[in-house]
Amino acid sequence: MVTLLYPLYVGLLSVLLPGQYARDRRFTKEEMAHYRDRVKSMFYHAYNNYLDNAFPYDELRPLTCDGQDTWGSFSLTLIDALDTLLIIGNHTEFQRVVNVLQDTVDFDIDVNASVFETNIRVVGGLLSAHLLSKKAGLELEAGWPCTGPLLRMAEEAARKLLPAFDTATGMPYGTVNLLKGVNPSETPVTCTAGIGTFIVEFATLSRLTGDPEFEMAARRALKGLWESRSEIGLVGNHIDVMTSKWVAQDSGIGAGVDSYFEYLVKGAILLQDEELMSMFLEYNKAIQNFTRYDDWHVWVQMYKGTITMPVFQSLEAFWPGLQSLVGDIGSAMRTFHNYYTVWKQFGGLPEFYSIPQGFTVDKREGYPLRPELIESAMYLYKATRDPILLEIGRDAVESIERISKVDCGFATIKDVRDHKLDNRMESFFLAETIKYLYLLFDPDNFIHNEGSTFDLVVTPYGECVLGAGGYIFNTEAHPIDPAALHCCNRNTAEQWEVEDLVREFFSIKSGSKPKAQSTKSKKQEASDYQNRIKDKRTSNLSCPSQSFSSKLSVLGQVFLD
Repeated sequence: MVTLLYPLYVGLLSVLLPGQYARDRRFTKEEMAHYRDRVKSMFYHAYNNYLDNAFPYDELRPLTCDGQDTWGSFSLTLIDALDTLLIIGNHTEFQRVVNVLQDTVDFDIDVNASVFETNIRVVGGLLSAHLLSKKAGLELEAGWPCTGPLLRMAEEAARKLLPAFDTATGMPYGTVNLLKGVNPSETPVTCTAGIGTFIVEFATLSRLTGDPEFEMAARRALKGLWESRSEIGLVGNHIDVMTSKWVAQDSGIGAGVDSYFEYLVKGAILLQDEELMSMFLEYNKAIQNFTRYDDWHVWVQMYKGTITMPVFQSLEAFWPGLQSLVGDIGSAMRTFHNYYTVWKQFGGLPEFYSIPQGFTVDKREGYPLRPELIESAMYLYKATRDPILLEIGRDAVESIERISKVDCGFATIKDVRDHKLDNRMESFFLAETIKYLYLLFDPDNFIHNEGSTFDLVVTPYGECVLGAGGYIFNTEAHPIDPAALHCCNRNTAEQWEVEDLVREFFSIKSGSKPKAQSTKSKKQEASDYQNRIKDKRTSNLSCPSQSFSSKLSVLGQVFLD
């Protein structure tokens, strides 16, 4: 059905977005290279200005050409931009930055840090860079990827977050002091997304280090949310992590909830976990039943399903990309079209957009150069190769350069109506927006590898394959190689299975007949090991720290990316 209907809604897109979206429009190799170069120039304009004017602060202030700490004083932009350097081909700078980070970043500091932001930006960024170290030409420690300086840094940062998980429900606080733990006066009200956005990073960390504590914490937090859903299958926006009582009962797919759903899908793919995917599919039924109207998604009361806010939030633009990962291309393209009409109206996505009025919502008119629409374009282009999505990427490049570019970087758009600027360049501009744009125009990038090339590495636990593709992006666009999670497994049964697969692959390539498998007991041991991992649930989780004034955010915090 999806295949049959696809030409229909693409044709509709061409009519509603006239002229440039002719169905037969194709980008030439020269045009693709041109826009890759444009995006690369955007990256260096922002990155070099951060180094010249803001380092070692977290972020660049592009209007005053200086820096500021925002999320914990980690030189955050440098960590967030690290894997983007490799993706655009700069191995030398990647190697230099790794050395700088080892010499300068200290997590043993008296700073109150967002548990969510530290996880997705710092832990995620360091894990991704660690797993890409071989491709970047770094000198590797013996035993890599099961050891290495970036892995130790990621583990140290994550360990600083664990005190936030020490709650009766396993659902964490939003903020933790990196030196002292959770402040006794810390609010127990946390966003849903903050509770459910750890499984990608924490499971990767556990599988690489052999310490199950991180993955157990992430799973327990996910379980706490799942058990707190309403009878109609929805979750609210903010919850008390001590009592499991919902404080904000608005349910949707945007701010404060978004990456919870994202991590159920990505965690399921990364870990080959049917339980996580089943949880998402159950939520998806409720989402389609209660929040979807004419391929928009609105906010509803989590217990009744009645509409509370008929608004589109820019953070919701990740949803079509997520739909593509579960194979719902038709719905993804239709929803994507709705979101893109908003972009065309303003040259960017306002934080809140009133669907009935077709205009911005008061005090939520800004566009901080968020990546979500471009992220969805990249996923959908990979799935469909529809050239319309490249046109959208082109328009994003033109809009951002025309509106946001200033002498010292790229500035947040304070108001999409008049394009006034604000003095901030968030680190996710380099981590996500630029990366997704570049990957959209670079279909041959190693990130898009579908198994045609790979590296065979030897670890203390046996041989494993890396770099074969299937990368899972965390919610800050840091790619995780799923194969790496099998490289450091202390369980011999799974090690034998991986080695058998490697040998079988090479025997097929060489034309010899693969040996028959007679390792039923080993497979059973591997299955038992996975069951033990799933059964160990003793953890916690948390959410960010930007208060809102709209109805959606009466109490608590909201994610900014």
